[in-house]
Amino acid sequence: MYDTDHARQNFIIFEFVFFILYFFTVRLRACDLCLIQKKPHLFEPSIVCPPPFYLSIVIGSAEGLVKRSVSIHKEPSSTMDSLSSNQDQDLSPIVIKGYKYFNAETKENMLIKGIDYYPRPNFGRLNINNVDFFTEKYRHIWERDIPHFQALGANAIRLYSVDPNNDHSAFMCALNAAGIYVLVELASGNCPHCAISELEAPYCYPKYLKIRGEKIIREFSKYSNTLAFSAGNEVNHFVPMGSKPQWNAPCLKKFVRDMRAYTAQCVSSSSMRHVPVGLIMADSDRDENTLYYNCQNGDDDLEPAEWYGINTYVYCNANFTNFDESGGFKLLAESFESYNYSIPVLLTEFGCLSKSFPTVDGYQGQRSFHQAEWLGLPGIQNEFAGGFAFEYSIESENARTPFPFKEFGQQNYGVGYFYPENCNDVTIMCEYNRTPSFYNLKIAFNNAKAENLTIDEFVPDEGRTNRTQCPPHFPPLSNFKWAVDRHRSAQCPKESDVAFTCPRPQTNGAVGVDQGATPLVSFLVLAGLVIITISLGKFLSGLPSKRTRSALFGELWKYGQLKDTDIEVTTEESRVFKLPKHEYSSASNSL
Repeated sequence: MYDTDHARQNFIIFEFVFFILYFFTVRLRACDLCLIQKKPHLFEPSIVCPPPFYLSIVIGSAEGLVKRSVSIHKEPSSTMDSLSSNQDQDLSPIVIKGYKYFNAETKENMLIKGIDYYPRPNFGRLNINNVDFFTEKYRHIWERDIPHFQALGANAIRLYSVDPNNDHSAFMCALNAAGIYVLVELASGNCPHCAISELEAPYCYPKYLKIRGEKIIREFSKYSNTLAFSAGNEVNHFVPMGSKPQWNAPCLKKFVRDMRAYTAQCVSSSSMRHVPVGLIMADSDRDENTLYYNCQNGDDDLEPAEWYGINTYVYCNANFTNFDESGGFKLLAESFESYNYSIPVLLTEFGCLSKSFPTVDGYQGQRSFHQAEWLGLPGIQNEFAGGFAFEYSIESENARTPFPFKEFGQQNYGVGYFYPENCNDVTIMCEYNRTPSFYNLKIAFNNAKAENLTIDEFVPDEGRTNRTQCPPHFPPLSNFKWAVDRHRSAQCPKESDVAFTCPRPQTNGAVGVDQGATPLVSFLVLAGLVIITISLGKFLSGLPSKRTRSALFGELWKYGQLKDTDIEVTTEESRVFKLPKHEYSSASNSL
């Protein structure tokens, strides 16, 4: 005779086993979501999701055992690039010899192929300038973007503003794992005294700026992938109308000198790593500015910059496809050739906009980025050590065309943009969409190869080993009384602090997990769980069968507490079990 009670009991046991597996799977999926969206865990708001950038998990399903990789940033597989970099140790520092960069360990020449990075969302309170996005708080932003840096073929990014009081180790280590170096700005526009001002020298050098710069050097010098520090960005534009660059240039040069002095002191006293200090100029008064910041008055050899950056928007005619007919870009190279410059020069912003560039996939004015490829020409590498394309993302606030920015716009510099239109990276997460110019830049970077040259083989050209002659009308620093000299410098870091090493990543590159070990571990965990639930099911099959479904669940949660197996199930105990509701857009999780 068919035992209906036993059949019902077996069915309930089967459902329970299925529920346990489903519960385990959903927990993993919830962790995926909380990693992607930085939201609380589905079941326990206090739970901390696993730290790796990638979760590779194995999920059993009706179709068999399926390996599923869940990335922080999702794209269709047809367009997603290979992102692993196999970095199992910190990047080697980059050092300068003459006017070129070299890898300190391999001794190979390095051509800087970078992108300017400021991930400003389209909407909300983060849609402003000078936010320090490069901390743990904004992990969901930069983890989204790092795979795109790699896909672009960039080996460096430039940051415009950081807060010296924040910890940037997670961000820098993620970039380290991705094989990417960082150019860090010491000044910022996020406070009244965080940059060289428009006042006349010597009043244009705020005392707080000195301490700020020293703190940033102390924070970032410990990371082996810090490429360089910039003492200022386009200070020559912060002058009264009609004034010459010497109006406030001495302040910037004095700031460079102070930062170099602090670095030298800390390198000597605490073995802090030496990271070169330079500056960035807008491309105006080109001759005077370029000569001034590499010249030296008197015996103070800390005055000149260690590298020089220029934001230049030349080559704006899409009809010119080779260097010899590139017009402004060729003239730029010829100008620097005439300076006999003894330090590296970087094009810290390049990539002008023009309607002459073609329409591709409905996007007007898509830049060809031939100048990025020309940076790899042997003659050009003698003048420029590389550059940073401007910029990673279109800033909706500054765009003069409607979303999704397919019309040509004079401020649409990004090689991609964020969507949806109202994303704010707080409650509505932004995703990144590449434009055709992204792929043009990728091709150009791929074609630009560093010279096959080692630091030992390189001998600077004759005539390029000395400082330049100071231009007239620029007064020596010794002509001024500097108020900042009365203020004590920041303390050098302790030796224990400078010996920083990124934690050995459980990830493969910037966004990957060890593709061999993790799936195996996940499979063993699942297999163990199945065995446990089957054993539990067999144990439960020996229990008395007169149970409703709700009572069985009640006894599972209260096992060991019930005395009478024939209790009457109350309304309270008969509630249908439901998974807790979770709102991923909860305002309580605002950053």
